[in-house]
Amino acid sequence: MMERMFSMQRCLMLAFVGVLCLGLSLNGAVAQEKFPSKTIKIFQGSAAGGTTDLASRMFASLLTESFGVPVISVAKIGGANTIAADEVAHAKPDGYTLGYSPLQALTVAPMTLKVKYNPLTDFDFLCNAVALIFGVCVLEDAPWKSMKDLIEFARANPGVINYSTAGAGTNQHLAFEYIARKEKIKWNHVPYPGGAPAVTALLGGHVKVHVGSGSHQPYLKAGKFRMLAAYMDERIPEYPDVPTLKELGYNVPTTNNICVIAPKGIPEPIRKTLEEAFSSAAKSKAFISFVQNMLQMPLFKDGAATKGTIEAEYKLWSEILDELGMKAK
Repeated sequence: MMERMFSMQRCLMLAFVGVLCLGLSLNGAVAQEKFPSKTIKIFQGSAAGGTTDLASRMFASLLTESFGVPVISVAKIGGANTIAADEVAHAKPDGYTLGYSPLQALTVAPMTLKVKYNPLTDFDFLCNAVALIFGVCVLEDAPWKSMKDLIEFARANPGVINYSTAGAGTNQHLAFEYIARKEKIKWNHVPYPGGAPAVTALLGGHVKVHVGSGSHQPYLKAGKFRMLAAYMDERIPEYPDVPTLKELGYNVPTTNNICVIAPKGIPEPIRKTLEEAFSSAAKSKAFISFVQNMLQMPLFKDGAATKGTIEAEYKLWSEILDELGMKAK
């Protein structure tokens, strides 16, 4: 009799454990379905008021509406956007920490600055969002009408030309140093923590040239700046008379894209949810109109295509930096 009672107790206990495990399993499935259930942070590394900062905020607004939870843009300024990228690389891969990152933080900067992440192995790439319209700009009343004029002046006046960029180690900075080496001239780099203050430096006469990262565009439209060369693969439709650096014989990478990154290893269901949400936001009329008003080019690519672009640019910049001798020790 006692043995039968113990046997029944064991059966009841096993049944209870089974129900408990099933409940935990169902709870886990429900928890997965609830993503996102708390605030998502998008880290970006540009100065407040710059085009990257504003576009990141627009993305956050659209995703807040889509997800029904707060999505906020968080600035981690400096280090040619590497500080923001580092924040993402070392975050928990749960989908709640993302980055809105210029490609330079994943291609050029990791080779010129000491960073604590590997751009090719420490991130999942969700999409590419836009391309920035880069250009070599001077004030409208400056004496130089072309890049040839500027280079001839720099050759005749070594060290007189100073130029601003959105930071040391950016592709704007390295492209200009590549030109200086090729032309055997000397000019001085003045880095700023983002495109907005770098533009202000040209407006205030603190530098003679600004190698633009996007924030220069409103001043071109207003007639305050003149663009001597476009830092793009092709001529900019709005400025058809401005040659590209490649046309002028300077073979430097000209992909000025901004992509969305996540820590490596986010769960596939969460990754898929994020990719779909960012794809929808990037292709929306609201986002496209917003970035076009800032004179950026909407350029959506999926995660796989974005990864391929980054790998190709990383390889090319590695070769150029070897030639310049500018890789971080």
